[in-house]
Formats: sequence, structure tokens, C-alpha cells
Amino acid sequence: MKKFITVTSTLLMSTLFCMNLYAKSTTHSTEQPLDQIVVIINDEVITNSELNHAVEMAKVQMTQSHFPVPPTDVLRKQVMDQLINKKLQLQVAKQANVAITDQEIDKAIKHIAEENHLTSQELYQHINSDGMKTSDYREEIRDQMTLQKIEQMELMGHINITQEEVNAFMHSKAWQKNELKEYHLEDLLVPLSDTPSTEEIISAKKRAQAILSKLNQGKSFSEVEQSDAGGDRPLQGGDLGWRKLPEIPSVFADQVGRMQPNQFAGPIQAPNGFHIIRLVEVRNLAPQAAPSRKQVEELLFQRKFAEAVQTWVSKLRGQAFIVTNPGQ
Repeated sequence: MKKFITVTSTLLMSTLFCMNLYAKSTTHSTEQPLDQIVVIINDEVITNSELNHAVEMAKVQMTQSHFPVPPTDVLRKQVMDQLINKKLQLQVAKQANVAITDQEIDKAIKHIAEENHLTSQELYQHINSDGMKTSDYREEIRDQMTLQKIEQMELMGHINITQEEVNAFMHSKAWQKNELKEYHLEDLLVPLSDTPSTEEIISAKKRAQAILSKLNQGKSFSEVEQSDAGGDRPLQGGDLGWRKLPEIPSVFADQVGRMQPNQFAGPIQAPNGFHIIRLVEVRNLAPQAAPSRKQVEELLFQRKFAEAVQTWVSKLRGQAFIVTNPGQ
């Protein structure tokens, strides 16, 4: 049975933790007056209790999905990045007057329940048994539908798939060789500003090369992140999870097909900065029928859309006023 707190792919195309990165309430209400602000994002904040609660919910979701839980400090950073990204996108949606009605939420929840062979009421009961209030669940659905809507408004009109791209993809050696595999990837990004100067690009590349050198010497991603002194632009990225080749950003795909587990690749230049990727593990899938052209076109569109979202969010971060641990 599908996870009850996971929205179907037609509702959102976002990262692993999105469904559980809510923190509208906390069981430790008496501690709220002393709650510490851990991040300032323009005119909003993330509190310590909000972040801690989101981390715990992410651990629950990963355990339920039989996904390895990273060390707490690594997971905390990943969850904090997700919360920052989410708040930035919701701020854009608010400025664009994007609104989701209660009726739309009811329809989405009914669809999720039906996919799990449940009624809406039974779905709520399962959500409650997992520790999430019905009101919080509905608000999280509202947020995710809002994110999907603003992403479509901002990006859909800029994505186009040509027949030449479909032909090239279907005949590529990487696709033919690796279509029955999934890859578990980690990504570390040295970000660039929206319109970087030549000096900034050179500096970011040197920083990425220095980081790659440390990784090749045995340092972990978390150790590098903690020791890196990159000025005003902190490292981004995290665990990308298991992905099929078409789901991997095209800037990575060719290299991933040639990598061995525990191998690093980079620095890989992309519009949002320089990436360093690590292939954690590879697993084989059961044989499947060859995809149709329509399916390949949809896969390519999903890949381009995911890349566009990543670039857009990176630009939002570059343009935003973000301060972490302001009290320190």
C-alpha cells in the first residue's frame, strides 16, 4: 500500500521530504516563548522547534519508506534547506495571489485516499495515527498544491521537447545500457548568483575543485559542508535518493552511467553553480517493456521541469535575504 502521507505524482513533483516538512504546531507549546530563530528568510522565520519537528517527521517518513536515515546533523541541514526553499516559493505564490480553495483540497485528498483504497475519513484516521493533525495535513496539501501551481505558472511555458531530443534520447547508448537500473545519488552544489561575473565563476570553480579534493581524500559531504568557508554563499544540495536515468538531471546523466559506487564526479557546471555528485549505490530493476515515444517525451519533460525548478529555486535563494543562526 502506498504511504498515506505521500501525495501522488500528479499532485507534486518535488523532493522526498516535502510532504512532512510541516510544523504548524508543536507538542511543546510551553517552550514556544523561548523558541530560538534559526533562519530568517526575507520577512519570515524558521524557529528551532519548527526545524526540530520537521526533522523528526522526516525521520519517520524515511523509516516507513525503508530509506537509510543520514546522521542528524546532515538531515537537519537537508530539512532546513527544504524549508527555506518551500517558504521562498510560497512567498512568490503569495505575491502572485495564488490561492487553493477548500474544495480543491477536498478533491486532492479524495484522490489520495482512493489510490490507497480508502475513504477520505479513513485516510484522516491513518494520518492522525502517524502523529499529524487533520488540519495540519490539509494545510500541507494546500502548500504543496500552491507550490505546484506557482511552479507551473513560472516555468511551464519555457519548457519544450523536440522530436530530435526524443530520437537522440531513445538511441543514446547510456539509455539503452542503463534503462533497467536505478541510481542512488548525493549532490553538493557550490552556488552562483543569478548573473555571475567571470571572477565569481572562476572563484566558485576553484572552491568546488578544493572540495572535490577533500572528498577524494576521504572526507564526507557533511564534514566538507561543516569545514567549508565559502563566504556569503553556503553549499547546497543533499541526498537525491534513488532515481532512474531519465529522472537524473541531464547535466549529470552521462557521467552517472559511467560511474562506480562511491565514486565522485565534478565539478559539473550548471546554470545555478558547480555540482559535485557521488554515486552511492546502483540497483537493477525488473525487465520492462520498451517505453513509447510518448513516454520518453514525458520523461524528458519531467527531467527538464525538475531542472527548471532547481534553477529557479536557486535564483530565489540568491536574490533573497537569508540569515542562518542569527542569534550567534
